[in-house]
Amino acid sequence: MEIIPVLDIMSGIAVCGRGGDRKNYRPLKTVLCNSSDPLEVARRYRREGAEKIYIADLDAITKKGNNFCIIKSIEGYKILDGGITSKLELENLRSLNICDKVVVGTETLRDLDLLNEDIILSLDFKNGELLSPINYTLEEILDRLNSSIPLIILDISSVGTQRGINWNLVEEVMKKVENPIYVGGGVRDEKDLKRCYDMGIQGVLIGTGIHRGTLNLREIIERYRD
Repeated sequence: MEIIPVLDIMSGIAVCGRGGDRKNYRPLKTVLCNSSDPLEVARRYRREGAEKIYIADLDAITKKGNNFCIIKSIEGYKILDGGITSKLELENLRSLNICDKVVVGTETLRDLDLLNEDIILSLDFKNGELLSPINYTLEEILDRLNSSIPLIILDISSVGTQRGINWNLVEEVMKKVENPIYVGGGVRDEKDLKRCYDMGIQGVLIGTGIHRGTLNLREIIERYRD
């Protein structure tokens, strides 16, 4: 199982948030380093053994600019949510060669044809509801989904809370698809990771637990490496 640390970037700095309330996100404070510089945080992730980093460009997602120059400077394998809404935006982002894999989140998805592309699809939920700008339902999306596309089940309302993974949500989606599954939002402790492993989940996105020191990034990467 892959342990993938999360790097949220807004206005040029690494930030931490709670429950998806982005207007109140603050500069990241982490036990890993004394900096909220995204490049320094990413370097520390790598030193701790992270093979991949999940990056959310919150400015791009909210259509308030982007942090692509910073992201391009981050070394190693990068998975990027850059707020893609259409195939044209996907092609433009790929042309920049700033990441290895593009995430398309339902929060910004406006064209279901993107579900035929080589992407990772993030099923973005908040307070139990699928986020969709034009009210796609979960069923509509899953019906169109290529079975080879990896899925992230992201409970935005649990981000930064460490209140535990929304297991009902994870189980609901897993019953409907055979796609590789990643989980993010609310990871509490080692028990959550062990349960994900036992369920056959491909990977876990984690931020708050490693920044607070509740979970040791190097240790959990080594423990769950296949």
